[in-house]
Parts: sequence; structure tokens; C-alpha cells
Amino acid sequence: MVSSAITPTRTIAILIGVAVVAVAGFAVVRSGVFEPETVQGAIPGPGSSSPSVSASLSPSTSPSPKPTVEPEPTTPAQIKAKNIADAKARLVEYYETTAVVANNGYDDWESKLLPFWGRPQIWQPLSNLFEGYRVDGRYTTGAATVESIELTEYRDDRSGFEDVALDACVDFSKVTNFDSNGDEIRRAGGAPARYVLAYVMRHQGDEGSWTVHEEIPETERAC
Repeated sequence: MVSSAITPTRTIAILIGVAVVAVAGFAVVRSGVFEPETVQGAIPGPGSSSPSVSASLSPSTSPSPKPTVEPEPTTPAQIKAKNIADAKARLVEYYETTAVVANNGYDDWESKLLPFWGRPQIWQPLSNLFEGYRVDGRYTTGAATVESIELTEYRDDRSGFEDVALDACVDFSKVTNFDSNGDEIRRAGGAPARYVLAYVMRHQGDEGSWTVHEEIPETERAC
């Protein structure tokens, strides 16, 4: 299972028929252009509840040792490994953040999600989609989980704009979508709730972050 187990370093849809499932999701065709009609389920990520906070240290409690600071990677192999780990972690963070947005009626989606979208072909249609859900009063409960992530390609042009291609197995089965009246919007009959989505995560250069550059839902690929 990948969700929280992915290495966190540097700091993401099921076919729906017409008028079926409202979601905090998104989809992109092979050319990288988003198609709203392919969207299915909200993307609440793992961690829908807040982690417990440990009690304050008492005089008799020894403080925990300081975490070890990992050295910066220097060799090409180390840099590649870190980039792959960072891209995976960013993808999971995207699912987690989208969950918060969808569960909260899509309020404030701009500030929370725009930083994840790397190019107009992604952010323009998704902005329209999420704003439409917000205006319509839709919301979701539950959380999708990233079950696994596999590297399919790594591209480094030596200019700081690395691409990491990933296949993510995502389970949407625990996500429920609702309209503004609180009525459940059910999935289209036969639509899978667990399948592979192919991503390209791109690093935006020095001081930049990893962003979603492409997303392709491969609903025929069960996982």
C-alpha cells in the first residue's frame, strides 16, 4: 500500500455516463487534454482524519532524539532516486488535498489545488469542473486510496525539469458523492471503482515543485 508509506521528500477518475457521478476527480486523454465527461469519483486521499497529537513532555519524560538529516544527493543515481520518491509523494499529497477539498464542498479549491496543476491543459478544465461543483453545492465523503505506484519512465533533460511517469492503482470504492440536497449520486452501472491511472509528474525547475503534467485514466486496467 502506498499512501502514507511513500517516501515523503520534495514537496493525482472512473468513467461516468452522462448525468451520473459528481466527483473531485479529473481525467486527461492521451494527448494530455482533460475530458470532464470521463470523470467519476472524488479523490479524497488517505488520512481523512487528523493524526493524534502526542502529550506534552513531562519533567520525567526524556525528549525524543532529533531526526537524522539526510545528506543531499550528489550522484546521478542518488538524484534520480530522490526525484522518483518526491514525485510519488507529491502524487499522494495531491490525492489527500483533493479529498479535503471535495469533502468540504469544493470551497477554496483554487488555493489548495492550483499549485498541483502544471500546465493549462490540466488547470483550465479542472478549474471549470471544480468551480462548477462548488456552485452546484456538491460534496463527497470518504477517501480514495493510492494502493500502489510503479515507475514507468524517467526523463531528465539536465535543466531541472525532470519528468517521472507513474502508474498508480487507485481505489475509489469508499468515496460517496452527494448533490446539494444531500442525495447520493451513484456511479454508473458497471463502472469500476478500482483501476490504474497513468501520470506524468514534472518538476518545475529550481525552487519549483512537482506538478501533475498529464493524467490518463486506464479504467480497463484493474489492479
